[in-house]
Formats: sequence, structure tokens, C-alpha cells
Amino acid sequence: MMRFTCNHISVFSSALRLTAVFGFCLVWLSPVSSAHAEEVAVELILAIDCSSSVEPHEYSLQMRGVAAAFRSPGVIQALSAAAPNGIAVTLVQWSGASMHTQAIPWTHIHNKQSAAEFASEVEQAPRYMRWGATAIGEALSFSLGLFEDNSFEGVRHVIDVSGDGSSNQGVFPTEVRPIIVAAGVTINGLAILNDEPDLAQYYKKQVAGGKRSFVESAKNFADFAGAIRRKLIREIGSPPSVRLDTQTAQKTNAASAENLPIQR
Repeated sequence: MMRFTCNHISVFSSALRLTAVFGFCLVWLSPVSSAHAEEVAVELILAIDCSSSVEPHEYSLQMRGVAAAFRSPGVIQALSAAAPNGIAVTLVQWSGASMHTQAIPWTHIHNKQSAAEFASEVEQAPRYMRWGATAIGEALSFSLGLFEDNSFEGVRHVIDVSGDGSSNQGVFPTEVRPIIVAAGVTINGLAILNDEPDLAQYYKKQVAGGKRSFVESAKNFADFAGAIRRKLIREIGSPPSVRLDTQTAQKTNAASAENLPIQR
């Protein structure tokens, strides 16, 4: 669970509103002690592209891919090893500016059974948006607000945004990213390359940011399941060369807003 120094971030496409966000809502997130907050290794937001470019069968491939990933042995093993207490995950659907929704609420996943239950929820989730532009910056801004008062206390905080195109509406991701990174949140990307072969480079340069951020690629929507599985294993766990014990990770996260550089 994290709390803003102001109640909420809502970044609109207007330059004036963006200036107000930067000027009056310089956001620093810090863990909030609460007897009711459940400690987990990661608070993870899965932000799924539902813009006009995503055909119905492509949307289905994304959701089935997420579900299959949470049933895969590799992800289950990572979840079981994630200390403390597995992860908390929520799923967001997004498209154009002001078009985003929390399709699945925050869910605690820590073993095979809870992963299977979440996978079933993903498969049954309706598609809330069937049209709209590609507003990645707006999706990131909306996602950041979901870390507030969610009943979990994560050692790490990650926004996992996937899509098949570069941002073409609303605030640019590069304008929102410095606020998110300064808050101690990592942005990872999953670029689906069927329409834009160079999209992975765009995600690396203009979307991903924060500690240990990375971009995974899928050749097309049919390749999404494998890509999201690889991505989840990497996000839930830590690469061996940089694996931290729980106590060290907590100290690192608590100091992140002070120590992380602002990215441009």
C-alpha cells in the first residue's frame, strides 16, 4: 500500500493540466504502516491494450496469454518463492485518453491455487473498451493512482504495460515517467511488434523506466503468451546477480524516492 502526498494524480492531455500536476502535485510515494496492510514482494499492475488496433481475437489472445502464464510452472515457482507472501496483482484495460478501467481488483497470489483462481478471473473478464486511440501516458498515470490504499504493502512496485503501438493521444509517456520513477515505481513494457516492428525500441526509450526496468517483445499477438510468461517470471523474481534479501529490498524501496534520478 502506498499513499500520495496529494490525494490523486490525474494527468490530462492539456499542457496546462500537466503543468499543474508537476507544479502542485510533485508526487512522492512512501510505504504507509498499517495493521491492515498485507506485506508482499511486489505490487504489480498489468495494463492491457484495448485500443482500436486490437481486434477481438487479439484481445482474446492477450487475456488467454495472461491466464496461461499464471498457470505455468515457471510463474507458479516464482510466486511460491516470492518473499514475503507472494505478490498482489491487478489488471487494467486502457485505450485512449480518459479511457481506462481497473478490470480486475487487487488480488493476492502466492501459490498454485490462488494463481489458478486469478487466471480464471482473467479469462472471464469482459472487454470494457473496444475502440479508442493509444494513450500510454494516460494509462500510466491512471495506474499510478492504484497503488494508493490498496490494502497491500509491496517491497517493490511495478507497472507492466503492454501494447501494439506507440502513444498517439494524451500526455506523452516521457512526461509522466519522471513522476512515476521518482515515486519508486518501475515501468516495464511488453511491445507487440505485428504493426510496428520498431516498437520495442520506442518502449525502451520512451516508456520503460525505474529500477531494473526492461522491455519484453512479442512478434505478434499469438506470441504474447510466451512473452508475458517470461516477463512475469522476471518481474516476480529478481535476476540472480541483483537478488536482494527482504530486509535490504525494503530499505531500498523506502529510500527510492530520494535516491532515484529523474529521467528525461
